Amino acid sequence: MNHATRMKVRRRVSMLILIAFYCFFLSGRYISAQNSQGLLNVTGKVLDSTGEPLPGVTILVKGTTNGTISDVDGKYTLETVQGNSTILFSFIGMKSQEVSVSNRSAIDIVLESEAISLNEVVAIGYGTQRKKDLTGSVVRMDMAGKEQAATISLAQALQGSTPGLNASAGASAGETGSISIRGKTSLSANDNPLIVLDGIIYNGSIGDLNINDIQSVDVLKDASAASVYGSRSANGVLVITTKKGKIGKPKLNFNAYYGVQDLANTDRTNVMNGEQYATRLVDYYYQQDLYAWYKTNPTSADERPVRPDVTNRELVASFLRTEEEKANYLNGREVDWLDEVFQTSQIQSYSLSVSGQTERTNYYLSSSYVEQEGILKNDHFERMTFMGRFENKITDWLVIEFNPTFTRRDYSGVAASANYALQASPLGNKYDESGNYPVYIAGESYNYHPLGNLLIQDSDLRDYFNLVLKGKVNIPWVKGLKYELNYSQNYNFNRNSRFYPTSVADGSKVDGKSYKDNSEERSWLVNNILTYDKVLADKHKLNITYLYSRENHYGEGLYMYAYGFDNEILGYNSMQMGKNQETSTSAWEENTISYMGRINYSYNNRYLLTATVRRDGFSGFGGNKKFGNFPSLSLGWVISEESFMAQPEWIDFMKLRLSYGINGNQGIGRYASQSKMESTSTVFNGGTTIGLYAYSLGNSNLGWEKTASFNGGVDFNFFNNRISGNVDAYIAKTTDVLVQRSIPRMTGNSSVWTNIGGIENKGIEVSLTTENIRTNDFKWKTTVAFSLVRNKLTKLYDDVTEDLGNSWFVGEAINSLYGYVNDGVWQEEDLFNGTILKDYYPGQFKIRDLNDDNEITADKDRKILGTSDPNYRISMNNVLTYKNITFSFFLNSIQGGNNYYLGNNTGAVVAGATDDAYRLNRTAIRDYWRPDRPVNNAPGMYNNPKINPGVYQSRSFIRLQDISLSYSFENSKFLSDLNIGNLNVYVSGKNIFTWTKWSGWDPETNNPMMRSFVAGVNVSF
Repeated sequence: MNHATRMKVRRRVSMLILIAFYCFFLSGRYISAQNSQGLLNVTGKVLDSTGEPLPGVTILVKGTTNGTISDVDGKYTLETVQGNSTILFSFIGMKSQEVSVSNRSAIDIVLESEAISLNEVVAIGYGTQRKKDLTGSVVRMDMAGKEQAATISLAQALQGSTPGLNASAGASAGETGSISIRGKTSLSANDNPLIVLDGIIYNGSIGDLNINDIQSVDVLKDASAASVYGSRSANGVLVITTKKGKIGKPKLNFNAYYGVQDLANTDRTNVMNGEQYATRLVDYYYQQDLYAWYKTNPTSADERPVRPDVTNRELVASFLRTEEEKANYLNGREVDWLDEVFQTSQIQSYSLSVSGQTERTNYYLSSSYVEQEGILKNDHFERMTFMGRFENKITDWLVIEFNPTFTRRDYSGVAASANYALQASPLGNKYDESGNYPVYIAGESYNYHPLGNLLIQDSDLRDYFNLVLKGKVNIPWVKGLKYELNYSQNYNFNRNSRFYPTSVADGSKVDGKSYKDNSEERSWLVNNILTYDKVLADKHKLNITYLYSRENHYGEGLYMYAYGFDNEILGYNSMQMGKNQETSTSAWEENTISYMGRINYSYNNRYLLTATVRRDGFSGFGGNKKFGNFPSLSLGWVISEESFMAQPEWIDFMKLRLSYGINGNQGIGRYASQSKMESTSTVFNGGTTIGLYAYSLGNSNLGWEKTASFNGGVDFNFFNNRISGNVDAYIAKTTDVLVQRSIPRMTGNSSVWTNIGGIENKGIEVSLTTENIRTNDFKWKTTVAFSLVRNKLTKLYDDVTEDLGNSWFVGEAINSLYGYVNDGVWQEEDLFNGTILKDYYPGQFKIRDLNDDNEITADKDRKILGTSDPNYRISMNNVLTYKNITFSFFLNSIQGGNNYYLGNNTGAVVAGATDDAYRLNRTAIRDYWRPDRPVNNAPGMYNNPKINPGVYQSRSFIRLQDISLSYSFENSKFLSDLNIGNLNVYVSGKNIFTWTKWSGWDPETNNPMMRSFVAGVNVSF
């Protein structure tokens, strides 16, 4: 069975599983035997999201005056209710809900807080807290609506959503993208935030998560909020909360969308066509003649060599390098290779869940299937997920939770090459005489066939299994004392096999080659959490949390490589057929141990304090520095509760926050503190011998990288909650920075990990939500997020103040750009009047002579040009709702200016090695220089200067990132007759258009970006 057939079978099996899953739970739904026209007495209970009763809730039979109010225990009774009626529940600060009676006599309901409600509960790490009581910088993002876009990974869903959170999407099918919080705090260690899933540190990939299963994401940004996680929390923490069941009958939800994707707008696809490609060789040789003439130091253009007549096609064809190209040029045949490798592709997603809550059991069970074809041919991704979340109240004091998860991701197939397409001759043939792809385009060994990857056999499967068990005990004899034991065990299995036949370039060089790369990772985590809650005199609230945690990671891998195949039929399934074979294995293990204590105290809901101490030990550090201590303290003052703030009636709520804390970073690898050896093979005494050599030097004093930070903030709600938001300002200083430092080879090693240097980060973050219009039928809400970050190196090592190899400079930004100043292009007038520098010629980039010594040298004529970091980020989301119609659009922007957010975009010009210009196709974004076309932003076709400067451009952009339109049939008689709870249909688009002056791929990632349009349906029963 070939790969394509396997894919079809797998898709059909996945859909059958989903359909069977759907039918199983649909068949289990019940229909009341009561007559729909009969009168009922409806009773029930109204709770908030934490399970506490809500008194004073208005309960009304829609379209009538029959109503009541819930009592102090949240209970209510409605008499003489029609079996097909709808009941409306409403309460200040809560989202109103309409519930169909559907002939039920008992209806319990949970009201959710409004997004701006101060009683909203957010995750703070090993617990929850009301938004009103927070002292740290924590932002909650509700994921409702994110499932209605072509969003495959969490990073895509979080792009531009909140200040301080920087997320970028991937460029290929199924790529997870990247996430960081509050900028870079390290030089060599990773800057990935810690991911916590339902209270437990998550060791899987965010690509394994189904967006439909996520209820919310809490971003813990400052040291006070994140310090409960100590290790790895220096880069911030994302706390992901998945969905749970709600009180009432079982709810089945099905969400599906289908759409198309193509390449988003970009200048990078502008390359030379057949005519330009042929002419460029004429100019390539013509400029060499010009150089010879320029060396005679002419003072005018009178005797300049004459450019060949490019209107003479026979003459132009004579410059082409192969007969194939000449024939195609003269016959007007050419290939647009970018059009050959890119495609308009499909994306589809199906997600099904069933959930509910009874008096003792809460359950949520889901399954999903996603298929995405990338914008490059043969770029394919499939994902199947299965998730369960089961919570059972065994007794009044014991709750057991069981959460199994399984994900399979399939990346099989190697995508067509956009890079080869940019370089391939447009005058080459797509097929050879046998109707196959030639190995090289036009016989040029530099020109690999852009579609050659389609011939590679590839299987890339990644399986993730996670099992979580939790036991929660309310100690019966001590009121307010709780103990939780949670345990997680997860497995990652990656299996990648690939075979390069002789029909592709990499295989043709060695008579076919193949490899198998299989790896397995296992980890377990145990948390022991003791919590004590106490309220004294109705004003003093105390919460104490203690944690003891152990974590273990283990992995092993097997890599097999072979080349030289006489028989290619079985590919990577018969690697023993390779004449030359290599095998390597690996194994590793690491351990972490943690202790944490936290005290939350509030007086009169007005004065707030949180104090935390965490101690972590990590096996990867040196024997003398394995443990680190991470304390934090934060204060809050609800100033709006003070008597002197009673007069401004437009202030609904205002809280001031101040925090200080220390977090740790261990992202360097598990054996960085130890001396390591590498192996190599050599011929000795007529045979192959394995030798060992020193690779890196150990360091027994290698320890924690620590980031200490101050954060000051204000949270506010104004004008009856029509305006809400927060402002934060922070400064973070990192010491004992983890750096892999190069050392002289005479030591017997090439590098050593050490703690050196310092970094300073500071920034401002603003989040603002306004309800511009709020009527019964029409609502318009706008959310704006703004962030500005500045960082600099405060110290390197010893007395060193600059590291030119890494572009590190004390007092400057971490991502400084260091190089020559590009002052345009030398023109013939500069040569004729004698102002051109020695050994430079017209048509070459002009480099500024910084020290005015009439020569360009690396030590005297380079400077800091700017930084690749943004100047600021800003986004705006608008949601407009009219009755059952909702329209939203999201604008996201990253801006530079003042030499911020620069990128070296040599792909916009023909600059580079002369061999590249001679043998490969070139960009047509900018016209190259000629004497009769003396442009000042690109060099000539033949360009071989002593030194080439960079071509720096601003990467600033504004992007219409998301747009959607939906219609809800909620509470319609049509749905009621079909016993359907809600039906929502929608259309949405992602990455619609980008406004930028960057002349490359996506300015944010510098990779091709996918634009998508989908239509879908979300139905619940």
